[in-house]
Amino acid sequence: MPILTDRQRIELAIPAYLLYALAAAPGTFTPADPTLAAKAKADIEALCINLRTACLEPLADLVPKKRDAIVRRLQRVSSEVVADWRTQPALSLTLTLWYFLKDLTDREVLILWEGSAMERATRQLLPMFAYGFDEEQGDGRAQLQAGELLMRLQADGWYR
Repeated sequence: MPILTDRQRIELAIPAYLLYALAAAPGTFTPADPTLAAKAKADIEALCINLRTACLEPLADLVPKKRDAIVRRLQRVSSEVVADWRTQPALSLTLTLWYFLKDLTDREVLILWEGSAMERATRQLLPMFAYGFDEEQGDGRAQLQAGELLMRLQADGWYR
């Protein structure tokens, strides 16, 4: 594995961290059918485990003190983004993060290796919100917001 800079490690972790913050929030993915609540809870727990793993993978080779410092920096960067989420519906946020992730993978800034924690998480996540792609207006808004998210992070020095 090549040696990564602190910036690269954080850039690799940001998408997983943001998706984790959203998925772990109570009520984000609530099934329309109450009889599916137990399965939904188990699915979300598995998703969160994969997202947490994906977030920490770029830091795995660091000594604990250095890893903790980078995690704190990641939390600071991400908390500024998450702070703006309070007024947005979960579906809109999920679509936005999906398009943000898609842009990063399309440009090969981030590669989702088959079998990796992030690849498993995206495979789990898609069925949870795929119906949102059918809502053209929301879909277009999500694409615009994904671009704004990227520009915001770029203005802060990320994903140049």
